[in-house]
Amino acid sequence: MYAKTKREVAEKLAQVIAAKEEAPTFVPTSITVDEFLAQYEDVVKHSMKRRSFETYRDIARVHLLPAFGTMKLDDLTRERIQTLYAQKLDEKLSAARVRRIHGVLSSALNTALRWRLIDHNVCREVTPPRVPPPEIRAFSKEEAKRFLVAAEADERYYALCVLGLTSGMRWGELAGCFWSDLNLDRRILHVQRSLIKGKGGYTFDSPKTKTSRRSVGVTIKATEALSQHRTRQSAAGFPVEGDAFVFTNSIGNPVNHSHFMRRHFKQILKSANLPDTTWHAATRHTCTCILLLEGVNPKSVAMQMGWSSVAFMLENYARFLPGWGDDGAMDEALS
Repeated sequence: MYAKTKREVAEKLAQVIAAKEEAPTFVPTSITVDEFLAQYEDVVKHSMKRRSFETYRDIARVHLLPAFGTMKLDDLTRERIQTLYAQKLDEKLSAARVRRIHGVLSSALNTALRWRLIDHNVCREVTPPRVPPPEIRAFSKEEAKRFLVAAEADERYYALCVLGLTSGMRWGELAGCFWSDLNLDRRILHVQRSLIKGKGGYTFDSPKTKTSRRSVGVTIKATEALSQHRTRQSAAGFPVEGDAFVFTNSIGNPVNHSHFMRRHFKQILKSANLPDTTWHAATRHTCTCILLLEGVNPKSVAMQMGWSSVAFMLENYARFLPGWGDDGAMDEALS
């Protein structure tokens, strides 16, 4: 830069720098949404967890490509995306599913922004549908007892039900548990992996979050059930040590989630005269609620469940803490 004085040079330089910073950082391109998502898929298939990648691919194939595939990427507008969401809701897709579509598209466009294919993520201008918080219908203590009594009649899966309800472990964590993860003498279980069943069969994945890799105390009731389960598995000729599955089907393969829910879990609910519910609600929700109602420290409960923060747990389960309410303070004040 040239000028008569040093001050004028500095002012000119500042103007040039400011103009450069305000200039578009994206590279104009005619790439279509279809072409971009193909490139995006090649990248994220090695960085996403398997289930997340399969969800992305299904949403792209079923919802995004039919609507936007032939469109230029930088022609995506708030109006077009908002219209897609409205159409999906009219087609009776749940608000949660439409919001998942929004999340997938927004994540992909963030990558396009990073690659400088677009100058902003248009999803930030879109309003996805509101998803009401799910109603938590956990078992009461009496219902939980009835559930375990009914499950005892199903010898093969009784220990699975007991451990699920008393530990709060997720289904994939239970299904992927090895005998080497379990120390019955010390009554401790190390959660180290999750078994995932996808379109290509079974694979192992890391637990859901960083804090999900944890150690879980095994209750006396679960220890007794697992000891009996181990004896039965050994008698049936299945390995009961090392990297062998703790829970298997009748031929020694991993427990199929859909088959177990349809053939066993639903029958247990019916036998116990319990409301139709999900495995997650019957075990993980129930475990959390009972622990909180019994006065267990919320931080300890969050650690057992593998949640990253107590705040997340309290946001959903605060009403199950003992002493919820004013303990009659208002009546006493106004009496």
